[in-house]
Amino acid sequence: MQDNQNSAWGRFKKRLQAAISFITPGQISLKASGIAILTAALLFIILTMADGLLPKGVGFGYYLLTLLAYTIPILLLAWLISWVVSVVGRTPFYFRFGIAFTFFFIYFFYRLGPSSWTYMIMLILFPALIVGGLSAWRRHRGTAWPRSKKIITLAALLTGLAGAIIGLYLFLYPGTPVKPVTNYKMQAALPAPLTVGDPSKPGGHKVSFLTYGSGKDKRRPMYDKDAKIKTPTVDASFMLKSWTGTFGKLRTWFFGFDETQLPLNAMVWYPEDLQGPAPLVLVVHGNHLAQDWSERGYDYLAELLASRGYIVASVDENFMNTSFTDMPWGGLKNENGVRGWLMLKHLELWQKWNKEPGNPFYHRVDMDRIALMGHSRGGEAMSHAALFNTLPSYPDNANEVFHFNFNIKAYVAIAPVDGQYKPAAILAPLKDINYFVIQGTHDMDMQSYGGLSPFTRIQYSPSFNGVKAGLYVHHANHGQFSTAWGKYDQSSPYANLYNITNLMPPADQQQIAKVYISAFLDLNLKGDSAYKPLFEDYRYGRQWLPKQIYFNQFENSQSAFLARYEEDLNLETASMPGVSITAEHLSVWREAMHKLMWDGELTRAAFIGWDREGADSLPATYTFTLPDSAALQLAGKSLVFSLAESDESASHVKKGKQSTTEKKAEKKDAKQEKAGEKKAIDFTLELTDQQGHQIRFPLSDCAPLQPQIKKKLTKFAYLNSNDDAESIPDFFYFNLDALQKKHPEFVLDKLHNVRLIFDRSKSGVIILDDIGFTDLAK
Repeated sequence: MQDNQNSAWGRFKKRLQAAISFITPGQISLKASGIAILTAALLFIILTMADGLLPKGVGFGYYLLTLLAYTIPILLLAWLISWVVSVVGRTPFYFRFGIAFTFFFIYFFYRLGPSSWTYMIMLILFPALIVGGLSAWRRHRGTAWPRSKKIITLAALLTGLAGAIIGLYLFLYPGTPVKPVTNYKMQAALPAPLTVGDPSKPGGHKVSFLTYGSGKDKRRPMYDKDAKIKTPTVDASFMLKSWTGTFGKLRTWFFGFDETQLPLNAMVWYPEDLQGPAPLVLVVHGNHLAQDWSERGYDYLAELLASRGYIVASVDENFMNTSFTDMPWGGLKNENGVRGWLMLKHLELWQKWNKEPGNPFYHRVDMDRIALMGHSRGGEAMSHAALFNTLPSYPDNANEVFHFNFNIKAYVAIAPVDGQYKPAAILAPLKDINYFVIQGTHDMDMQSYGGLSPFTRIQYSPSFNGVKAGLYVHHANHGQFSTAWGKYDQSSPYANLYNITNLMPPADQQQIAKVYISAFLDLNLKGDSAYKPLFEDYRYGRQWLPKQIYFNQFENSQSAFLARYEEDLNLETASMPGVSITAEHLSVWREAMHKLMWDGELTRAAFIGWDREGADSLPATYTFTLPDSAALQLAGKSLVFSLAESDESASHVKKGKQSTTEKKAEKKDAKQEKAGEKKAIDFTLELTDQQGHQIRFPLSDCAPLQPQIKKKLTKFAYLNSNDDAESIPDFFYFNLDALQKKHPEFVLDKLHNVRLIFDRSKSGVIILDDIGFTDLAK
């Protein structure tokens, strides 16, 4: 019996070895394949690095030096790996070498993610099949060759060619248009559009331009001999600790200065006919290739604002950015605090110039009307500038004394990062500032709405009168807020992963920025309150804005809140003293941190879900009950709250286990989403006074709740390791005077209950936060 088994195994082994030998390429073909792999990898590296460096201000000589610095170490490492493998294997050197080089360069430079593995497979497999197949075909030309071998070789060759053509096409094509999403907010009753002037239209001032700088800039004449005003340098060594080592020396070599002599450079647009003091706006870019000068990208905003009576300086902090001299492992770290500090050092210059006879801006700057604006890492710099402006010293080293205390009336953050630098190891605390943040759904750099974190951290004291606002814009990306950055938010080859066909035109994106930023500055620096409704609801300014889906975030500092969900872990208590919370028939009821995609924590909120299909027929309710002693004065107020859709299941779950019904519901929801059938959420709100009089109205009287927007950022879903959507809050408001006018018997100041009745949508889960009362547009 044993002999028979051995005989069977022997036959199987022999056939397997014959099959492997039959399909294994010869040594010559493997050598040709290895050369092809190495050639393809080198071409890929040369072309993608050229695309990332040459069009962006890096000279050809610098490009070659960078290319050699990147490739030579990996070539040496690949040679070493090939030599080690030769001890145990008999494959040709070039085959081992080509694979090792491709693997380690992709791993070293592009990092190993889903896209890197895709590139690696394409660069190894397809060139090997094409050239290996051609080599085998050429070698056997004119000789007797088994038909089966010809078929296998031809199949390999055709597979390689098809793969290369398809791969190249997928690499270069911009992506597939996505089916438009229904804008449910525009299907509701629309507020009357504002009748004030379009804030994106130029004003009556002719615009002039100048630059100021160190006068010693070795790269750009406009900050050297062409600078109208010469400026001193500043020493940032007390906080900028990463300008060190070999890469710090290379950075110093390129720019001509180090962290002890940072220049104060800027491009300035201002009204030519400037007579009296004008408001001052400073804007700063974020991280980008340092040699692709970024401060020029806000010319469209600067020219607009200058024509409307502002002095605008676009600050140069390119020397803080990623440089080709960094290599993959170099670069500055934790530098965003320096970016904010530099903005305040620029303000010190302006304060000096305003008092300096003979200066072009002598007595022409209103230092009581200042705004700071930043993009990306420059957006995070706004948080640090706001913090440092109020502190007596640097929080990480009290020996560095601050004397800022500027009267900064507004901060604007464009697609900001948050928390890359943490003063005293915490996120920058913010208090009593006017703040506006804008972000796009199709941001391929900041894929999460990071600016909501500083938005929620801003605390207001009772005496402060101001606002914070946010705008989340469908189809906007990161770079098109700058004319210098454009539609690609990543360098090649990562830029080729993204589906850019769904981006809005750059002119539209910049139109949105012009409308909102100009209006926010007019509101806070000129006191033009007519623009305030725009920040509560974009539909007030729909006549000025491209047709897109927008989510508004808004808070008035003079608000009284029933619930902010920060006070305790008791689900039946609220923030306002004496207010209690009750619920009936909910399938989901908890209070938890509202987190975004990158675990950016906003605030605690109420997660409320209902499912009438999986429960009895009674609608679920969520009720705030006010004590009779509540001294509310609600005349002229609006009921307001923040609301977002959660994508979790609304099905009822018993004992913490997922029921069969819930599993079916999840599959049904997934199928509906794939078909684009997800509907907006609506429910009823009910107000009851102490005498029992009631007012009922649907959420959709303001607007139904827009479902989460699926971004589909990449050409293929697996290429993006981030979630495809996140729960972005929208602002809802209801004019209590208008409601009371329809129900004259209702006594507003005797409000007893505010109830949410989930009777208009069969199921759903919402994230409710910041419900209260405030003064809003009528």
